[in-house]
Amino acid sequence: MNDTSAHPFRDGAIINPWDQADHPRGPVAVGRPSGPVSAAAAERTPLERALDWLQDRHAALLVDPTTAEATDVLAAIHQAVMDQHLRKGDADALTEQLSDRLLGAGPLAPYFRNPAITEIMVVGRQIFVEEDGRIHRVAALPSLEAAIQLAQHLCRHEGREYKSSDPLMNFVWAADGSRINIVHHEKAASGVAITIRKRNQTQRLLLPELLAADALTPAAAEIIVRALAGRLNLILAGPQGSGKTEMLRAIALAAIPPEERVISIEDTPELALTLPHIVALVGQTDLVTPEDRAKGVVSQDDHFRNTLRMRPDRIIFGELRGPEALAFFEALMASAGGSLTTMHLYTPELLPARLYQISHTYGRGMPYDLIQQMVYGTIALIIQLERDGQGHRHIAQMVEVEPNGVMRPLFRWDPDGHRLAQVGDLSVARQAWIQAHAPRGRGDQ
Repeated sequence: MNDTSAHPFRDGAIINPWDQADHPRGPVAVGRPSGPVSAAAAERTPLERALDWLQDRHAALLVDPTTAEATDVLAAIHQAVMDQHLRKGDADALTEQLSDRLLGAGPLAPYFRNPAITEIMVVGRQIFVEEDGRIHRVAALPSLEAAIQLAQHLCRHEGREYKSSDPLMNFVWAADGSRINIVHHEKAASGVAITIRKRNQTQRLLLPELLAADALTPAAAEIIVRALAGRLNLILAGPQGSGKTEMLRAIALAAIPPEERVISIEDTPELALTLPHIVALVGQTDLVTPEDRAKGVVSQDDHFRNTLRMRPDRIIFGELRGPEALAFFEALMASAGGSLTTMHLYTPELLPARLYQISHTYGRGMPYDLIQQMVYGTIALIIQLERDGQGHRHIAQMVEVEPNGVMRPLFRWDPDGHRLAQVGDLSVARQAWIQAHAPRGRGDQ
């Protein structure tokens, strides 16, 4: 790589193009070099000219930027930009474009930066995003080959290899914790498929803001907060993108006393619970292979079993979907209560069947009647969330799980009135439990 110690503007031989807008030398054409250029060069964009400059001097960076140190890549980018003699604003924009291409997510980088976008999807050449709960097409890549190159770039960025022998890939974008799934183009008739679930970058909402957004009603919020504060175990259920994580965070912050020790476990750090005494752990969902364990990889199940030795007052799981779900329910049978988690469920009634499926998927083979006893003996409330056709996220129903397995409705969404209607109240037994276990000062709320 070229020597970067030499300064191209030494002794005033060349005017710094980033300061050129401040010099009274007449306007400089936006996006054009200030010096004399050929007609053919003038027709090319600054990005194309900068890429040509990099190709001539640092060709290896364009093939695989991960082979060089980030500082060296940035130095080459700055040299390429300064060679274009642009105004400062245009130079900044070009620097961002090149940085995205070499060090970031390439053409997807603007969607990563947009906090309103929650999902990024590439299907063949087409780029789609989810924004405000709705999916729409935003752009197209130049070719199917460009989509494959994008997949290769994303994989290389995180130390992975895009190859047909590993056609279904899952990894985390280290820069912001987004989850990336890639299906190899040889396994998808539509071409390479990239699905990116972004880590929540929007302002994290508290309970009053969820109330203002009609995600729930004051009556529902009161029951939920009293139940969790009074050490009942709660599950937030619903499909992906229904707002479970956001609701969990708001409920936990509203209900958990500051003096309690809380341990949270996630596969991607999203909760960001601002509690005084929080131990936030991160582990992978899948079982850890011996090769993974030799590298220090830890699963959520590993974390959970160690958590029982860490003197938790409460345990919060970001989401149950692997073997840790069974361990979680086993622990609930011997805990003081007050734990909180989320699961992907179409309806609350499917909870035992979901656990049964997990037990057989991961080789545990637990009998269905035992799973039913675990669920009915430990869970007090299941709060089902949904996202409707307009992208509105809200509680669809809330049920109280009775010891005999009956799921008694307490709240149900009224689509005609577009509101959450109360259809029942907590049982006398559960209200008595809350009264007996509520933190000091909350028992009479």
